[in-house]
Amino acid sequence: MKYSNFLTQTPYQIALGLTTVAVGLLPAAANAQEVFDNQGIRLAVDTVVEFEFLESNGSYQSIFGIINLDTGEKIPVYGEVRSSDTPQAVNQPSDFQDDLGPQNQDDFYGSPGVTVPEPLEEFRFVAGTEYSFYLESYFEGQPAGTLYSTSSRNNDSINYARFDGPLEDVINGGLLLRWEDTGSLLVGNAIDYDYDDFVIRIGGYLQWDQP
Repeated sequence: MKYSNFLTQTPYQIALGLTTVAVGLLPAAANAQEVFDNQGIRLAVDTVVEFEFLESNGSYQSIFGIINLDTGEKIPVYGEVRSSDTPQAVNQPSDFQDDLGPQNQDDFYGSPGVTVPEPLEEFRFVAGTEYSFYLESYFEGQPAGTLYSTSSRNNDSINYARFDGPLEDVINGGLLLRWEDTGSLLVGNAIDYDYDDFVIRIGGYLQWDQP
């Protein structure tokens, strides 16, 4: 995994120190023991999975990573160096719409290369190990909570991450992992659940069609 120094422009620090070796994405998706969804992440063979940051839409500044549930180790993959490509007023209410796509840039849009300087990463999942993805967010330096793709780890077991595609899509073009960051520091319980706040392609690569 290639780690960018994404925290140097932020008020918080995380130690980075994991090195992985690419062994190629292995076609083990059909194994009945595997899971790659809101129940958790567990693969049957050592597997290198590729990630591509697509965009963010929200006023939070977030870190996306992987947590090894067997050891508790948290491995950051991406971190936003700013909350959005261009500053925007935080008092603008949500339109409760899915703003996915670069044509929608009025909801704290963050792009690859700007908000996340290095959008391509990879991680080696060890066979039989329990993992979860996490999204750790901040607003103006204030912690805004950590959410997990494994729903049972969230309060009230709420799904804050949405997997658009089955496990097989990891080796067949890629699936989307879409996050709802809640925005609770700003909106309280008025969460819009638009699942466009932090969007990642897992496996394969996606290029947006230009309008």
